[in-house]
Amino acid sequence: MVDISRALRTAAKTGNVTLGLKEALDAVGEAEAKAVVLSRNLPEAARADVLAAAEDQKVPVVEFQGTNVELGPALGEPFAVATAAILDPGESEILKAAKL
Repeated sequence: MVDISRALRTAAKTGNVTLGLKEALDAVGEAEAKAVVLSRNLPEAARADVLAAAEDQKVPVVEFQGTNVELGPALGEPFAVATAAILDPGESEILKAAKL
């Protein structure tokens, strides 16, 4: 079982993660994202947009069980983050938690 919070922090430190809805959608659309991470309280319209784009591009999704206020610190940021794209997982095991 992958500790998602630890894997996200490791990905942010050792890999390349982009933050925010627009950036995540761009990364998925440009086939740069290895996975997208969604907070539990991401608005439904935005969630639907990300899930549709991820399905089209065959990008796996990580459903973070915390809110955007918890996802930001899990990524090592002092602010809320509702959506992130993993461009390079670095030394993390975050891709093991991702589902197509």
